[in-house]
Amino acid sequence: MKEKLWAFCRKLISLALNLSIIYMETIAMPISWDYGHELVFTMYTELSNMFNMAVCALVALCQLLDLFTGRELPRWVKQLKFWSTSCLAMTFLTVVFILAPMYEDGNGWYIMLFTGSMLYHHFLNPVVAMVSFLLFEREPRLPLASVPLALVPTIVYGVYDLWGNITGRIDGPYPFMRVYDQTIQESLMWFAIILGTNLLYAFVLWWLGGNGKKHRKKGPKLEFVG
Repeated sequence: MKEKLWAFCRKLISLALNLSIIYMETIAMPISWDYGHELVFTMYTELSNMFNMAVCALVALCQLLDLFTGRELPRWVKQLKFWSTSCLAMTFLTVVFILAPMYEDGNGWYIMLFTGSMLYHHFLNPVVAMVSFLLFEREPRLPLASVPLALVPTIVYGVYDLWGNITGRIDGPYPFMRVYDQTIQESLMWFAIILGTNLLYAFVLWWLGGNGKKHRKKGPKLEFVG
């Protein structure tokens, strides 16, 4: 009985968290659009948050249905949530450890985590997505082979943005994407660093989400007759 009650509460909380991300994105995206207009379609942060919003809508729908059926998320839906959460973890941790410290006055963390659309895209959406995935969407478990698959969105974005820079349709928006301002070796190095970092974050999410733990099988109790 307790397990069924917890399963119901877990799905209900997951539903609420995913709906909250959708709501926050409706606030953040207009702010981003007013600031950069078409540039939002060239930036990893904005694109990954839009992707995550679509995935959260799908997860919320599934969880709503699962409240009545007692089923868990389809594995392919959880795989999509794993992909989008990995992208947001990449965004959040890049801001925290690389971009924010670059501000010389020490206000980088405040500016990049708590102002404008960055409050949602750099902080709230990633944190809520990770909380929902790690704590309330632990079933079904994903195989280890799903970890490298989490790189698919980043690879697609990288190819799209690099091709845009090569053809001149896109400028940046990140310095390491400007292929004509650096050597081919430097471009390849950046691509390897980004994918390696993304893979590391994806593995940590996969492990913390309980996917690396084995189910304990309850064996028959041994009775000793004296």
